[in-house]
Amino acid sequence: MTYGEAKTRALKLMDELKPKSDLTGKLPGFFDAGQKEVALYCPIWRTQEYEADSPRVLPEDCLEPGAVLVDGHVVCSWPYGRSWELPENFTLRYQARPKTITESTSDSEPLEISEEAAQAVILYVAAKCQEMEHDQRFFQNFFAEYQGALANLSDRVAGVAYVIPAEIEI
Repeated sequence: MTYGEAKTRALKLMDELKPKSDLTGKLPGFFDAGQKEVALYCPIWRTQEYEADSPRVLPEDCLEPGAVLVDGHVVCSWPYGRSWELPENFTLRYQARPKTITESTSDSEPLEISEEAAQAVILYVAAKCQEMEHDQRFFQNFFAEYQGALANLSDRVAGVAYVIPAEIEI
C-alpha cells in the first residue's frame, strides 16, 4: 500500500472528503509515528551482506539484529555471547526501522509495513486526528479498533517452529 492510498483510506474512514489544511498538515507526523509503532509489533526484516574486507557496522536502519547467516544457515541468533567471533563472509538478518514520513514524502511512496499492519496504521491515524475533538466517541472507536488490530498483529507466533521426531519421547 502506498502512502497516498493510506491517506485516502484514513480520510474516508473519518468522512473527511474535503479536509482542511490543519488536518492534512498533521497526517505525515501521525503516519510516521503509527508506522514506527506498528513495525514493533509486525517487524520489517531486511538483510545486509558482509564480505571479509567490509566494516562490521550495523546498517543505519537497524532497530535490532536478528541472526547471522552463512550460506543461508543460521550460525548465531541475537543476542550472542561476547566471545563469539563473526565469520569472514556472512549475512546479517535484522529488524529494520521504517523510513521517516515527512511533508515531502510522495504519495506514491510505498509504506514499508505489511498490508495487515497498514490497516492498523490507518486506524491509528484516524484516532490521532480525532483525539482533540470535543466529542470523544470517534476517537474512542478508532483507538479501540487500532488496539484490536495491534493485538491481532502481536498474536502471531515468532521464530521457527521445531518438529520433534516421533522416536523422541518427552
